[in-house]
Amino acid sequence: MKYLISAPKLLEDLHDYKVVEVTFYDDSYVEWHIPNAIRLPWRYLRHPVKRDFATREILEKRLGELGISHEDPLVLYSDFNNRYAFYAFWILRAFGHREMSVLDGGKVAWEIKEFPRETEVRSRPACKYEALEPDWSQRIMVWELLPKINRGEKFQLLDVRYREEYVGEASTPPEHPNEESQVTGHIPGAVNVPWNKFFDPITEELLPPDKLEISVSRDDTVVYCRTGARASLVWFYLKYLLNIPRVRLYDGSWSEWGNMVGVPVER
Repeated sequence: MKYLISAPKLLEDLHDYKVVEVTFYDDSYVEWHIPNAIRLPWRYLRHPVKRDFATREILEKRLGELGISHEDPLVLYSDFNNRYAFYAFWILRAFGHREMSVLDGGKVAWEIKEFPRETEVRSRPACKYEALEPDWSQRIMVWELLPKINRGEKFQLLDVRYREEYVGEASTPPEHPNEESQVTGHIPGAVNVPWNKFFDPITEELLPPDKLEISVSRDDTVVYCRTGARASLVWFYLKYLLNIPRVRLYDGSWSEWGNMVGVPVER
């Protein structure tokens, strides 16, 4: 199963997959969705109390209640430039879900092609979901990243936020104006490669590597943004389209770094 599926291919083989819309706001799914798609609220992948992802036990319970099995071939999509589909992919891969793809371009690509849509809220019978203990080898925590920065280690650190965020003129993207950090700027040594350079501005489909207008090295790579969502798209691109051997996501991102006391910051 390929990790990226086009809208025409999904339409052709729609009944072969369990299609899941990952929703940040529930009204997105209610307004319209791909036929037979079920809704996976983004909050279901988060821990209910602390800032972290759901535990194995919580994830098993929530996905099982939605009728998702660990053996299901999933196709994930979302709005917001498909960012939450890529983030969900990254999380579910860590918990061992293997048969899984992201719909290239998400809701926008499907809508532009005028493919069938529906508004009926779908549900499936509850089942058993068996997750593995999470493998966080694709993740880097701040207590791992900070010593690397302080020691001046050689690795590729990509800040995929918009330029205004990177240079310190803004602490949030336009769609989240009220979620500011204490300080603005970027992590020392980070190179700014805005995430929207990786997909078509109209269809929101990922660009072919030969159409990419930015260059990245094949070094050990860490990507970050504000909360990890935008960076998860770039993580996916670097890992599966550019085949960079080691790419890790710093999901704490600027909402963590920009609120910590004493960490180095550049502008």
